[in-house]
Amino acid sequence: MSLGTIGDYELKRELGQGGMGKVYLAASRDGAEVALKTIIFPDGLTARARWEAVERFQREARAARSLEHPNICQVRDIGADGDTFFIVMEYLDGQSVGEEIEASGALGVERSVQVMLEVCGSLAYAHDQGIIHRDIKPDNIMLLRNGQAKLMDFGLAAIVHETGVTQTGTMMGTFSYMSPEQARGEKVDARSDIFSLGVTLYEMLTGRQAFEGEAPGAVINDILNKELEPVTGLPPVVSRTLNRCLRKKPEYRFGNVREIISNLQTLGIAPTAGGQAAVQGTMVQPARADDAKAVSPPPPASPASSSPAAASSPAAPKRRPPTSGVKRPHMRCGKCGERMAENTPSCWKCGTPNPALAQRKSRAESQVAIREALAGYKPPKKRGWFRRR
Repeated sequence: MSLGTIGDYELKRELGQGGMGKVYLAASRDGAEVALKTIIFPDGLTARARWEAVERFQREARAARSLEHPNICQVRDIGADGDTFFIVMEYLDGQSVGEEIEASGALGVERSVQVMLEVCGSLAYAHDQGIIHRDIKPDNIMLLRNGQAKLMDFGLAAIVHETGVTQTGTMMGTFSYMSPEQARGEKVDARSDIFSLGVTLYEMLTGRQAFEGEAPGAVINDILNKELEPVTGLPPVVSRTLNRCLRKKPEYRFGNVREIISNLQTLGIAPTAGGQAAVQGTMVQPARADDAKAVSPPPPASPASSSPAAASSPAAPKRRPPTSGVKRPHMRCGKCGERMAENTPSCWKCGTPNPALAQRKSRAESQVAIREALAGYKPPKKRGWFRRR
């Protein structure tokens, strides 16, 4: 049954409804199945509101059309039919991460890491193009039948180098997956996507939303102030990655998604056959076994095979590294292993007091006590050892 036509495409059935319009399964002139997304302006819009809506749609079109990555839903065509604008994308046969969680619960550690590797690869590529997604959530990650993950809907993407299109102070995105700075209406960068990735990973691992409430205000208040309970039973690498993604302040999160890829690849979990964890531009891939053998250092020579000249030559004196101007590394919590600065009173994760700070405090207190004790002390006069004759 046909629902009519838009442009050169015949609408077959409705697939869903998004923030900008409806999504249909359509057929092109050559019979290929595609997904067609429309934007329909409601009645009563002012001229400025209509202009902003058109600008948002054109921004989505430019952002999506410029991205070509195996883990990003590809855009085929962009057009307009009267007052209806539309964008044509490849039809993805599968279900979203949100639908799979709703049907089966949590995805498990291995599957969640596989999805994260592929999504991070596509996001790293988009960030290199100056594009921030701004609406990462389980419903925008499609899982194909072969297991490959594809990131969809760059409708809220902001093109960083294109000034004047996205205004600071405008809050856009899905409430439950916003970063704190996005919820406050501040200017966002790639680290905002990293927070949304952390919220999505939390839901994939637990099967429940990290921030949920009856009203948007309650959700935003939790995003700004609530600290999530740690997820138990996770590998340490996954737990540290999740906790760092969910930091409230952007400067405490990962600087870019390639750092997330490097962390998760230490688990040895490979992406699906159809997906890839490599990042176009700067490739971040685990070394293959053949490469590891090729670059492995030769075994040390035995004493018997070493030459006499080498044995008789004196060893070079060891030089101590310079200490002036060298930044001291961060300390580690003795209980949970989380990084902590030298001046931090206690670990932010488990609350363990900082031993170095306590030691410096006791030393300073003892020095003050010694100075106070010596303040009123007058040494006795020394007497000679001889007697007056």
